Amino acid sequence: MFSAIITCLRVANWLNWIAATLLTVFFAVLLSDAGGLRADVFAGFDSSAHETVRDYLYGILALVLPIAVAVHMLLVRLAALVRDAAEGIAFSEINAARLRVMGWSLLAINIADLFYGWMSVRASEGSGEYFGWSFTLTGWIAVPLLFVLAHVFREGAQMREDLEGTI
Repeated sequence: MFSAIITCLRVANWLNWIAATLLTVFFAVLLSDAGGLRADVFAGFDSSAHETVRDYLYGILALVLPIAVAVHMLLVRLAALVRDAAEGIAFSEINAARLRVMGWSLLAINIADLFYGWMSVRASEGSGEYFGWSFTLTGWIAVPLLFVLAHVFREGAQMREDLEGTI
């Protein structure tokens, strides 16, 4: 079962990078107006909204790579955590550090989501069209959870070392 989870996490990591690459190429082509694509997209907006929509698209392009890196950091560390759990060595300092990095990565994703939300609201106001976004607490609740789990794993690793030292 653990090997299937690890495989799924590795596939998800590949899909993360494929999606990031495709999104980057798409937005770069769109914003460079290759083949008149940008003109076609902007034709649906009033001329006064073109700058707002352009800024929105640049903002999305700027978020793709940082989010892809954060997701990569999450998935790689989660796969390593699952691997260690399968080997029976989940409570270790290394896994505590992995959980802390996962917490920071998820915090970065949540901050990027807030930035995306701000851009969406601004683009909606400037264009009169709805650029969808909704706030969610799930990620914000998961961030402290990961930091608390990191502390629990560190304490568990210390208890394990103490136990091994007494035997």
